[in-house]
Amino acid sequence: MKHLLRRKQGQGMTEYIIIVVLVAIAVLLAVKIFGGTVKTKFTESKDTVNTNLDATGGAGAP
Repeated sequence: MKHLLRRKQGQGMTEYIIIVVLVAIAVLLAVKIFGGTVKTKFTESKDTVNTNLDATGGAGAP
């Protein structure tokens, strides 16, 4: 009976490992697919903030 219980625990652990691996693969694929777009948006945002700061005379201007 103890042998069967240990076997089920090992099976459960294996299932969790498979799930973690699949989630990691999904995250890597999402970063690969959307990473360039996100980088572009952050760069555009940074440039917009810098342009607006330059137009107003900097962060300390009233």
